[in-house]
Amino acid sequence: MSNPFDEFANDWLSVLRRDARIAFEHAPLGKADGTHCDIANRFVQSLGLKSIGFNWELLDPDGEIDMARSALGQLTQALSHDISNPSKTWLAHQAAEHCARQFLALFDPNALTVVANRYHGLWNPISGAASEWGFVAYDNAHIALLLIADT
Repeated sequence: MSNPFDEFANDWLSVLRRDARIAFEHAPLGKADGTHCDIANRFVQSLGLKSIGFNWELLDPDGEIDMARSALGQLTQALSHDISNPSKTWLAHQAAEHCARQFLALFDPNALTVVANRYHGLWNPISGAASEWGFVAYDNAHIALLLIADT
């Protein structure tokens, strides 16, 4: 049986890396105590990235794509606009939404939490890139980071 995280990586990373610097890291959840910010910070720090304290925006994992703070909507927006120049298209909307849905489907929908380091056009950098958009998602068993940064 294949690993769904590896399938996501095989399906999308080469496509995404054509026009952006992409980090996709995943692991067993491990220690799950504390707030969503604590969990996200521990994970990104374990990857050598910067902790941003309580500056992770909690997204709605069930929200419709056009709702404010929808995980699907925020991921789709991040994937459909060039990270360095958001007025330019990156992936076509349909492809971006498909990628976002596949990322969210990696997790148990009944236990899914999704946070982002960016909101309202501002972000709290974790990688030191000039422009980035990071998403940490986790359920009771797994955690993953999808980081989109300018090249």
